[in-house]
Amino acid sequence: MKNKFATQFQTRTDDGNNPKLVELQNRLDEIQRTGMTALAMRAMLFQKMLDIYQVPENHFLRDSETPNRIDDPSIIKKLKQLGFTKKHQHQIH
Repeated sequence: MKNKFATQFQTRTDDGNNPKLVELQNRLDEIQRTGMTALAMRAMLFQKMLDIYQVPENHFLRDSETPNRIDDPSIIKKLKQLGFTKKHQHQIH
């Protein structure tokens, strides 16, 4: 058990030193220092997720309350039930 814990801790430490994650954390810290709250970020990320699933700007989901957990799988399930799909990464407009 002791070795298993050490291995798991090492992985998290390695991830924490990943330059991309460090850069992302620095950017998030700067955003928060400029006054954006965690709740505002969550709302923005929810809207971005709706963008990824191609939800129109005038759809009722855009005006709904931001879920407490935007990583809840039921949100994706609901989007798919409503007929929304992820747009392709390299979609040409």
